[in-house]
Amino acid sequence: MKEQSDPSEISVVQSVDLIGRDGEPVPTGEASENHSSASNETTHVDSSELNACGHALWEANHFSQLRVKQAELDSGVSFKPAKEHFPSRVVAVPRFKRQSDSLTHALTVLATISLMLLSARFVIPQIVEEMRYAWHRGELRAEYQSGRDGLRNVSLDALSDAYQMVTSAVGPSVAHIDVERRLESESEKLAQQFFRGGMPPTDQGSGVIVDQDGYILTNRHVILGGESISVTLSDGRQLSAEVVGSDALTDLALLKIQADDLLPIAWGDSDDSKVGAPVWAVGSPFGLDRTITFGILSGKHRMVRASTQYQDFMQSDVAVNPGNSGGPLVNARGRLIGINTAIVGDTYQGVSFSIPSNVAKQVYLQLRSSGRVERGWLGVKLRDVDYDPQSGESPRLRGALVDYLINDEAPAAIAGMLEGDRIRSVNDVRIEDMAHLMRVIGSTLIGSTVSVQIDRGSEEIKLDVVLGARPSELNQQ
Repeated sequence: MKEQSDPSEISVVQSVDLIGRDGEPVPTGEASENHSSASNETTHVDSSELNACGHALWEANHFSQLRVKQAELDSGVSFKPAKEHFPSRVVAVPRFKRQSDSLTHALTVLATISLMLLSARFVIPQIVEEMRYAWHRGELRAEYQSGRDGLRNVSLDALSDAYQMVTSAVGPSVAHIDVERRLESESEKLAQQFFRGGMPPTDQGSGVIVDQDGYILTNRHVILGGESISVTLSDGRQLSAEVVGSDALTDLALLKIQADDLLPIAWGDSDDSKVGAPVWAVGSPFGLDRTITFGILSGKHRMVRASTQYQDFMQSDVAVNPGNSGGPLVNARGRLIGINTAIVGDTYQGVSFSIPSNVAKQVYLQLRSSGRVERGWLGVKLRDVDYDPQSGESPRLRGALVDYLINDEAPAAIAGMLEGDRIRSVNDVRIEDMAHLMRVIGSTLIGSTVSVQIDRGSEEIKLDVVLGARPSELNQQ
């Protein structure tokens, strides 16, 4: 009768892996052939025998590993270890834990990306602004060094000679203007004290000869309300003058005299004139004809009391007083870069303003050809765009915002422009602000087609606009 096993006995399936001489495991087939008695053999042992057997196996395996390491040290050859002959403990990882780890990793990556984008939103505009300032500081540093180097080579005698040559070149082109006016009421006199140029109408002023045919450019307020106008030239000739035309928006007027052997002034480019450059003013302050004063160009694109967007004043510290109005502002080469027009207060206080020569030349050419100035017109009400430091845009190129359309028949409305559109360029000319846009459109011929780039929300759109004529009632003040 078969002997019953003791309850303390344990049924064990012993699996042995055989190792060949080269350190590789012997294939299972060979192992079963050579060691059939040892493979898949079931025995019955009690727990004490099992513990003793396991301890003996561990000692044998540990001793074998020590011998292998010693052999490796002695021979310098690394032996591939055999597989362990006792079962290894395997820990199972629950599936839900692996999914939780993956979700945590994904959330971490998403949070990192969000943090990077949020940081870029505030950091990148600041970096762009710092780069712009660094570029500007580099330009200032270069100008500073260039100025210091140039001052070392300046000759004061040569500078004095240059002043005298400018006077000689400009003086013959300046005319003194006398105006006879009708008697006015006190209310008219008071109203004229506050007209746009900053200088009240006087009985005298200055002008500059711009053409050999006898055309003289001056300020409109100099001849405003005059019943008769006479001109005194630098050679002493006194001649009567007729008004060819005037423009209220720029405060310019064109006179015509009949005379020979005139010496016209040379036109300069006011856009090329740099702030800090020396300038000279010639005129007849308080009736003192052909008075010349010297200063520097202090600024550009200025607005003064009751001035218009079309005047685009240049500022200087040249002494200008009543009587200087209409006279020329010239650069170091004796070229006309401005028409002296306004001061702050009733007399000179260190700040004077002149109309740029590029504006004056456009007005002169239109007055000469037709006696009036016509300006292109979009038919919109504009306003300036507030500067946003976070936008990363240049504060000098903000464009202009369409506040509203005048009517459905306005040129801008016909082209498809809408309220709220932001005008960025006209014929590839980047728009600085509202005043710049008005000058660009105003200087464009009526009926011409201009390409206008606008921003509408996040979309960039190009519109072809056929400019209309600015209504005549808008040209009067």
